[in-house]
Amino acid sequence: MRGAGLLAALALLTAGSAAADPLAAKAQRFREAMYARHVSPEGLLLYRVDLRRIEEQLASGAYPDSADVPTFTGLWAGSACARAASTRGAERERALEDARRALDGMELLMRVTGVEGLMARCARRGPVPEPTGKRRWFPGGPGHQGWAWRGDVSHDQYANGLLPAVGLCRELFPERARALILAAARGLLAREMRLVDPDGRRTRYGDLGPRSGWGFNGIAMLAGWGIMALAAELDGDPRLASARDELRDRHRVVSRGVRRTNLRVLGVTNHSNDLMTFDLLRVLIPLARRTGDVALEDLMDGLDRVARRVRGDHNAYFALVECELRGACDPATLEWVGQMLRAFPDGKRKLPRPGLEELPRRWLPGRKWKPLARDPVPIEMRPVVSFEWKSSPYRVAQRVAPDTEYTGLDFLVAWWLFEALGG
Repeated sequence: MRGAGLLAALALLTAGSAAADPLAAKAQRFREAMYARHVSPEGLLLYRVDLRRIEEQLASGAYPDSADVPTFTGLWAGSACARAASTRGAERERALEDARRALDGMELLMRVTGVEGLMARCARRGPVPEPTGKRRWFPGGPGHQGWAWRGDVSHDQYANGLLPAVGLCRELFPERARALILAAARGLLAREMRLVDPDGRRTRYGDLGPRSGWGFNGIAMLAGWGIMALAAELDGDPRLASARDELRDRHRVVSRGVRRTNLRVLGVTNHSNDLMTFDLLRVLIPLARRTGDVALEDLMDGLDRVARRVRGDHNAYFALVECELRGACDPATLEWVGQMLRAFPDGKRKLPRPGLEELPRRWLPGRKWKPLARDPVPIEMRPVVSFEWKSSPYRVAQRVAPDTEYTGLDFLVAWWLFEALGG
């Protein structure tokens, strides 16, 4: 009874603190909505749901067909571990629970395929769906009969999901982190640094070796090196250290990779590549510092390059990751980040955003010929997307779908860092 009373008192204190802090209250609402509609019993983070169907899908296990479940589940795991490391009491316990659930989901995505080191893009209970377009589905592997999983995973899900989950959870959950990264590393060693589906086809963006993109896909090369470097740190298998060193020294994937993570031509770019770069550096720079790896100088050069590239975008998450990696955050940065988080919309449904039509346009459209505003759009006006920090801050094109809701993980990962840095 005494323990129950203490937990109740902690809950009341937390609720009172959240009510006093608008950002904490907003984070609490996003987390409650996430657990209510976006977290499967197995720990998969269902980042996009149809509000008309999600209750039945959660009950039956026939989860939505999505392309990036490892990205969101892994980023949730890693960010929750970082949150647990920087907090105490009830808040730390909540962060640990988030991390456990998300690691459950990552383990399912890794094991359901039945192929060592190969993650599924998403997984669901029930029969294997008919393939449509580029969607390739496979039956669950041993131990996962009755499951189906979507193939054609890309390096994106390893850079944005697996590496943050392992790199940021390695101290709090050492055995789970080690098992995940060893599976990925051994799978890549067995298949010449490639991700290969059970039908024998290499996935479309599944080359994580030094020749990826004719040697110009910096993110894929850094992800491949990062998997080997993390695995070598956590396990004594000499093949892992040998592969890490060969990739770094003979093929120069780190020095080449940090210079080729993204390209901007007259302002046209893929902002998702910038997210992958920051998520990779958030793991690889501390790793190089811990292990005394000579790649640290190149990785810091990569941080300088990407920070300069995105500075005009006023991306709160990127600014906070840079502060974390440099060990300090100036008050002016914390001030504008705080203003952005306070203005962050309180909800992630695809509702219309008024006023976009009046914003001055650039003469040159963005990727896929989408119109862009001349200046960054105020965050409260931006069309709703799956993850704010990987999308263009200049976007004005919107598709209204009131029953579609995204998770508020983007707010949470930024706010957790903001608090840890003294915001």
